[in-house]
Amino acid sequence: MAASFGPAAYAQPGGRQAALMPLPAAMTTGTGQLLVDGGFTVALAGPADPHLEVAAHILIQRLGAKTGQFLAGAPVAGVKATLTLTVTGVSATVPAPREDESYTLKVTPTGASITAATSIGINRGIATFAQLVANGPQGWAVPVVTIHDQPRFPWRGLLLDVSRHFMPVATVERTIDLMQAVKLNVLHWHLADNQGFRVESKVFPKLHQLGSDGDFYTQDQVRAVIRYAADRGIRVVPEFDMPGHTTAWLVGYPELASQPGPFAIERHWGVFDPALDPTREETYQFLDRLVGEMTSLFPDPYFHIGGDEVNGEQWKATPAVQAYMTAHGLKDTAALQALFTTRVQAIVAAHGKHAIGWDEIMDGDMPKDVAVQSWRDAESLKKAALAGHAGILSAPYYLDLNWPAGRHYAADPMPDNLPAGLESLILGGEACAWSERLSPENLDIRLWPRAAVVAEKLWSPRAMTGDGAAMYARLDAVARDLASAGSRHESAGAAMLARVAGPAGVDALLPLAQAVQPLQDYRRSALRPDAVQSTPLNRLVDAVPAESGQARAFGLAVEHFLANPKDVQARAAVWRPLMVWAQGDTLLGPHVAATPLLAELAGPSAKLARLADAGMAAAEALHTGKPMVDRAGREKAVADAADAGAELEFAILPAVARLVKVAP
Repeated sequence: MAASFGPAAYAQPGGRQAALMPLPAAMTTGTGQLLVDGGFTVALAGPADPHLEVAAHILIQRLGAKTGQFLAGAPVAGVKATLTLTVTGVSATVPAPREDESYTLKVTPTGASITAATSIGINRGIATFAQLVANGPQGWAVPVVTIHDQPRFPWRGLLLDVSRHFMPVATVERTIDLMQAVKLNVLHWHLADNQGFRVESKVFPKLHQLGSDGDFYTQDQVRAVIRYAADRGIRVVPEFDMPGHTTAWLVGYPELASQPGPFAIERHWGVFDPALDPTREETYQFLDRLVGEMTSLFPDPYFHIGGDEVNGEQWKATPAVQAYMTAHGLKDTAALQALFTTRVQAIVAAHGKHAIGWDEIMDGDMPKDVAVQSWRDAESLKKAALAGHAGILSAPYYLDLNWPAGRHYAADPMPDNLPAGLESLILGGEACAWSERLSPENLDIRLWPRAAVVAEKLWSPRAMTGDGAAMYARLDAVARDLASAGSRHESAGAAMLARVAGPAGVDALLPLAQAVQPLQDYRRSALRPDAVQSTPLNRLVDAVPAESGQARAFGLAVEHFLANPKDVQARAAVWRPLMVWAQGDTLLGPHVAATPLLAELAGPSAKLARLADAGMAAAEALHTGKPMVDRAGREKAVADAADAGAELEFAILPAVARLVKVAP
């Protein structure tokens, strides 16, 4: 075998590139392949471990779903198994931080093996093995390879917000399955916020009884999710945000606030005034009992206390709080929050856990074992490390903000110019799925496959993750692999598009759907300040992916065409999609008055037709060398398209605008 590193060397049966994500640390390729057919079997070797048995079952299920075959699974006595999973030790009941996740995968034409210290490494190895399986001339097979692999960072997380929109257990477990498929290892479960307290509390039952609208997890369900995650080598870290983001707490326990209630579950989005009262001992007594209950329920050594976005307005308006601040020499509400965080950290530590919080907690004098999660910027992570705190980066990995995969991929968790010796304090990072505009139906559309891009940044060696073009070359295949692993990003999108299309039919809606993407950042909130928790997430903007694959392909075609404007095939590659988009309004336009979901698309559909027509005129001018007809009109179409409407933006706009700009 010849050693090779990087994605270009990962050849599949039939000569295709392996759609591996994350990329393994080291891989050597050989000649030949191992067939994956109905006789495929898995054997276990080493100490008995229930987690290992589940891992083998997961692999058989995943390969069956991917290949469409019924696999034998269990080996026949006296017959060598196709794949042997070997461990040298038994994994703990639940994973711990900094577990050994390394593995070695060897594939020959006659058999394969995955070897690891425990079932956790096996889980990482089977994720790679499943991705390597591809259909070739001789059927489904795995190429002959040897992989030695281990993660770059020990903390590779996904935050799932179930407070703003509740996610049923089945949705949470599907998310865990998909995390395992791309080697993410921490589910950060955001369980309490202004819009809902989502865990049963037997100590303070009014938290979930009055603060959840009946949508909460029983403690038995929580334990089941933790076991489910542990079988897949995934930790579960709970978050109970405080002292702000606690309106749902105060519905049942208004005495915790510094101002009298009554309080109601918050239905809007944003930062709100209510906060726990940090000046009363009763607050800390309550938290001691609650933290004690929840730390007993969640076995992970980390316990997230939030600490973000406390505006201090309620504290400023309360004379008793102001008097307390004066008596204790606290100059502002930030100092008061620092006092609160110090007290809560001590409570968490007394219950045997390490506190972790958002970067605002650094305003106080925190003990060194408090970890910091940076949501504002990478500089906060560096500041935490300089102060001796372990840290996790989330700022560039907000999946709910609809950024393109390439933007996530360009961000690295390791701060620039970090002094030597502090690198070990950077634990890794987390992708975030805040759920203001996420529901159980469209969750996968927002998470996958982009979460796999973040997973690669956190797993693979830094030198292997700098090529965004190579990443995109693998992403479509990774998306298909995730679909076979259970993701609904494709099926849910198709179902939602059919609902939006209604009487128009999906074919009439597709040209528009493929040319647009949701507004990025927080611009949807600015356009719809009236949106509330019960606002349906059933519009086109909720159904389309964050990044249009068709638009990206079109952009690449435009780049090629501009370098070769006389080339007939290059012109055709630009012209064909423009023709579809230009004619889309003739299909959709007659139906836009039929339903409210279609009515809001009248403007975007008409603007798309004019934008595409401008692109066609520009492409023709560039190809022929003749002046573009009606330049003023074409430029106006481009300008008008800057505001697509319906909380959408035209993903094809930058490429069309460039065509129009450079056309003669």
